[in-house]
Amino acid sequence: MALVEVPDALTPALEAVLAHIDEFTSRGEAGEVVDFRADEKLLMERMAAMEGCAIGVMLSALDPRSPRVRVGSKTYRRMNNPNCTATYFGLRSNFRVERGIYREEGLRNGPTIVPMELRAGIVDGQLTPAAAGGIATLGQAMPSREASETSARLCVLPYSRSEHFRAAVQVGHRWGELRELYEEELVEVMPLPENVASVSVAVDRASVPMREPREPTARDIEKGVKNPVSVNLRMAFCGVLTLYDPDGNPLDCIRYAHVPTDGADDIRTALRDDLGVLLKRRPDLRVVALADGAVDMQNILDAVTDGRDVVATLVDFWHLLEKLAAACDAVGDDAAGYIPRFRSMLLDDDDAVHEIAKELDEWAERYAPVDGPNPRRLSARPEGLHHAITYLDNNAARMRYASVHRAGLPIGSGTVEATAKTIIGSRMRRPGCRWIEPGAQPILALRALATSSVQRWEQVMEYIVASYTAHVTPLEHAGGPA
Repeated sequence: MALVEVPDALTPALEAVLAHIDEFTSRGEAGEVVDFRADEKLLMERMAAMEGCAIGVMLSALDPRSPRVRVGSKTYRRMNNPNCTATYFGLRSNFRVERGIYREEGLRNGPTIVPMELRAGIVDGQLTPAAAGGIATLGQAMPSREASETSARLCVLPYSRSEHFRAAVQVGHRWGELRELYEEELVEVMPLPENVASVSVAVDRASVPMREPREPTARDIEKGVKNPVSVNLRMAFCGVLTLYDPDGNPLDCIRYAHVPTDGADDIRTALRDDLGVLLKRRPDLRVVALADGAVDMQNILDAVTDGRDVVATLVDFWHLLEKLAAACDAVGDDAAGYIPRFRSMLLDDDDAVHEIAKELDEWAERYAPVDGPNPRRLSARPEGLHHAITYLDNNAARMRYASVHRAGLPIGSGTVEATAKTIIGSRMRRPGCRWIEPGAQPILALRALATSSVQRWEQVMEYIVASYTAHVTPLEHAGGPA
């Protein structure tokens, strides 16, 4: 095998790595006491520096070095700039690269490009594809301070807290710009398990602490606060399409999340469009719609499934049992004595909800005023009982579980409950988190991707890098290739 010639720029870094290994080997063979942890860390640092040099050499090879280039239908001329070096961020280190800057011809002070970056797919003018994917992965999972500290421990992405947050938001923002172009394609290429038999569509919402401007108070004025803000809990929206096998076991899912502003519209549109693609691919899929009984959530579901052949639109089974347990507690009865019976009734007979409603009404009669020498004049039903009766009155038509359950279809919205906790609860409601929408939505979008089907994340990262990539044609003279 022919030896690869090491570029001059890479030689010092490679020599440092080899020297470290050689020096450590000598000490080890001589029987000296060594601190392997420290030596391992030093080796990793030198390997990271070598990797940065190597990537720099690779990037340099993508600089056309021709006087002119064509990108698309436009032609650009190389600028005479004696100091054309820039810092780029890789997965394990940053590094500086000399590259050409080109300005569009025919326009005074026209826009400039860096062909090297376009050929490599450098994200946001700084990040290599691997670094962008790594920062986005950490950014969707944890706050920027924690991401920076975790990176330092792992000896990767050795960048500041602010850079971690800025870059993660930029990657998420880019996906927001590309969503309409590629979201349908994502569902079209999504592998469908052979035994998939049904799909549920479910929606929910959860509060997010949002930092919002407010009118200054007298105290603000006294303290010289120029731009006072308050932190208010606003409801963000989430949704999920879940695929099930014939026995009702979940196989895969697609998750969605959106900040309060326009959140209901965005979730409704995304769910409806992607459900349509799934049904086009598999018209035999049985569809079940699930939510917690809130009117606005049911309205979203109705819009998503409008015109679709839906097996059932249900209130989450477990939300109903929670309401019934609260009713038992409210009247002083042991829920453990009633809930198993209620559960069996609901899973045995589609009309059981009416029988349960009658039983709750009988409980409520205990609290109605009665005539007699010692009238029991309680002013109102206990809150838990009242809420349960109202819940059944409003949603009885969506509580026919038995036939759906026997058909091996889902009757619980646990997948969307998990979505709300996984996306919003565990990421957006960390202690001290305060969000504004331009930063919140990109992180929500990345989080939804990362917690959906595994291949969905990788595919989106490919789309994002491709959006920063362009074909560059070197030109030697007007109208002709070099």
